[in-house]
Formats: sequence, structure tokens, C-alpha cells
Amino acid sequence: MKHTVKLALLSSALLSLACQPTPDSDVKVTSVAHTPVKRQAIGNCWLYAHATWLESLLKHTTGQEINVSETYWTYWDLYEKIINNEPIPEKELNAGGTWYRSKSIIQKYGWVEEGQFIATESEAVMSASQDCAEAYILQQGKAGGTLYGLNSRTPENVKAELNKAFSCYGLNNVNMDEAWNLRRKAEDTMLKDVKSGQEATLAVWLNRWQEISSPGYNAWGPYEGKKLGSVAELDSYKKIEQRIKKALNDHQPVVVAFFVSFNAPDPNGYFNLNTLAKSGSLGDNGGHMVVLHDYTVKDIPEEEGFTTLGEGDMAPELKEAALKGNLDYLVAKNSWGFDRTDRPWLKNGYSRITWDYLVNRYFDEDTNRFQPFFRSVVLPPGY
Repeated sequence: MKHTVKLALLSSALLSLACQPTPDSDVKVTSVAHTPVKRQAIGNCWLYAHATWLESLLKHTTGQEINVSETYWTYWDLYEKIINNEPIPEKELNAGGTWYRSKSIIQKYGWVEEGQFIATESEAVMSASQDCAEAYILQQGKAGGTLYGLNSRTPENVKAELNKAFSCYGLNNVNMDEAWNLRRKAEDTMLKDVKSGQEATLAVWLNRWQEISSPGYNAWGPYEGKKLGSVAELDSYKKIEQRIKKALNDHQPVVVAFFVSFNAPDPNGYFNLNTLAKSGSLGDNGGHMVVLHDYTVKDIPEEEGFTTLGEGDMAPELKEAALKGNLDYLVAKNSWGFDRTDRPWLKNGYSRITWDYLVNRYFDEDTNRFQPFFRSVVLPPGY
């Protein structure tokens, strides 16, 4: 269904967004340690976001860039969905999930490095085996296929079929039993807190990091009279904004889930309301999850000596000044790869998303509601 853009503006100034780097961009804010950008092959951005989060914490703890296997987690995600008799669709596999689902997968199955599961993809930007697995499962889910009948979905048969699926028609050597023996359990993986240096296991951090839902998501009925948020809702967004800035000031890998409209980014890759409004429709869209790297600020009181702060790390006193302004845009490590002809605005694998875009609303014809683009944020303890 085609979605019409009916933006519910939260401020009269929103349509004059500055979607270019701020003039005094030599004044810096903060940055988070990240590993190289990858590109998802199927709709499992949530697993890539969780891997990015873990890789960032591992990098801080060990000083090394460790390539955590999203493919390993994808295997177990599909295993559980098939074992639980989730219908296998005709055209596109259900690869969707949430922070809490990936959290449960990690707690149950641990994690491995990519090369420990599929050696040929240890350095790959995009996993071919995930794409092959989707095609294989879709085929075997049809009448006469090995996964069509519910009686065939025993643990042994499902694992055997998934081994075939991820082997990419024999191109890869896939043996989950071998990967299972190499797994690192969440309760055995030690990680340091980025700010305090406190050590705790991955299992502990998974429980301490908390997801906060958008104050306006699915909180109202039919759209009439619901275009603008209440004062309490806007106040909640302001508090979330401050919590995000404080966590990023301390180099914490904050996770954000939001609704993507591919008609929103301008030629420089900034997701913003101006570009979206000019397009007249949401275009290709859907839920997405990313891990933040940086942010910029505008509207800082003039007595501070400047009104904007740009990308990069900065001194503690400037970080305090950033808390007095308003978020301009967030910089996120994405899972869409880079150097793509179909997304030329994705320069280096990082996306820039204006805060006004996130906290605004679009009209969803399927639910007959105005929904916020911002869905949730996952923050470390103490923020």
C-alpha cells in the first residue's frame, strides 16, 4: 500500500532544518569506537545492530576488532522460528526481530566469530550464506519440500536442513556442531564498561542495558486529533534526548530503532523532513535498528560562545555545553554497507538522522494512525 506523507510538525521551525554539517564543525562532540561496516543480506538489521553493540564493547575491552557472527545468530533465529512451526511464506522469509529477541538468542546460544562459523566469510562485507539460506528455506517450505510438513520439523531435521541452507549449495563448509563447541557463552564473556571500566559478564550487561520505547508509539487510537504529541510526550522526548547525549558523551554504543523511509535522505545522506515532504510519499520503508556513533547540537545558549557543536570528540566542558542545546542529528553506524550505486548517499556506511525526523510522525494508512519515526532506544545502566 502506498503511504502518503502527512507530517505532524512538532515545531514551526522544523521545515527549515539545516541538514548540512554545522558551520563550526571543527568544534567536536563525541564519538564511539566501532568496527568496520557490514552489509545485511536479508531483513535482520536487529542482529547486525546487536553485533555492532557487542563488537564496540569488545573493542573497548580487548583493544581488538572482533568480527562477531551475525550469521551464527541468524541460524539460531531461523531454527527457533521453524521449530515453533512459524509459517514459511512464499516470497520473503521472516527475518525480523527485536532487541529482546537477539538478547535471548545470545543468552541461549552465545556468540562466535564469523570465521568460526563460515570461514569463507570471515572478511566478507556481506554474507552470501544468509541470502542462500533464505532462498533454500523458502523453497523447502513449499509443498513437497523438506520443511513443508510440520511433522518434518524435528530438531535433528531442521538443523540438517539449515546446515544445507547456509552451505550455499555446497560452496561453504557449515557444521553447527563445530561452531557450537567454539561458542563463547554470555556468562563467560567479560566486558568493561566504557566509562567506569567496571568489568562484568556479557550476561550481566545484557540485563543491565535497558530498552526504552517511544513515548508516542502505539499509544493512541484513530489519527483524528492525534497529529501532535501532548506536552507530557514532548517532555519525555526531551528527557530521552538528554539521556542519549549523556551516554554518547561517554562513548557508549547506544542502540536506536526507528522507522525508515527511503524517501527521507537527501543527496548527502541526511534523513530529514524537508526531503521527505518534497517526495510526497514514504516510498520503500520499514523498521530498522542501528548503533549510534556521534551527534551534533544546535540552539546552544549564546553565552556559551557558540550555538552549534559538530561531529567528533571534544573536551568535557564542551560536552556539558552540548547538553544545553537541542539535538540536530545523530550519526549511526548502519548495516547497509557502503559504495552502493543504489544508495549513493550512503558514503561510508554511516547514516545521519535528524532528531526532528525521529520525533515527528507519519500517517500509517494500515493502522489509521500517526506513528512516530522513533521506536525505541537501548541505553546502558545509569543513563
